[in-house]
Amino acid sequence: MKIKITIAAVAVIGLILFFGGRFINAVQEDEWKIQRNAVQTAYQKTLLTKAVKVERFVGEKPYTVIRGEDKIGQQLIVWVGEDEIYSQMAADGASEDQINSTLESKHPNADILRTIPGVLGGKLIWEVLYKLPADESGSEKYYYDYYSFNDGAFLDTWRLSIQ
Repeated sequence: MKIKITIAAVAVIGLILFFGGRFINAVQEDEWKIQRNAVQTAYQKTLLTKAVKVERFVGEKPYTVIRGEDKIGQQLIVWVGEDEIYSQMAADGASEDQINSTLESKHPNADILRTIPGVLGGKLIWEVLYKLPADESGSEKYYYDYYSFNDGAFLDTWRLSIQ
């Protein structure tokens, strides 16, 4: 009897994992297709030869941001939009670490959740999502800070009103 219960439990868990995986693939397939197409476009139209990290930036327009390398191993960032593409050597702009350090000096108690290159108003930027600890009202506050990609200069802060 115990063997039948064990086999049934293993079968049920196996089915849940199988169909759960299929569900996740179905949900993510459109996003993965966008990312694959953006990487292929970057390979064809820029110096990119190796993609290391692929992310989505959604601002005024959506962009797929590809961090990678050129054929001699230099770091390269490519922004692929629906109708435009930007490419910049990482060394020609402020680094992610520099941007995070700038934010941490401005807000030492900030918890940085994400830092991503993006495009706003046709200009290359860094977007930093972070939260500050609870204040008198007892709620954490979330913010987006924007910095110039080229020199790391602070541009703007947007406060999220949703908790």
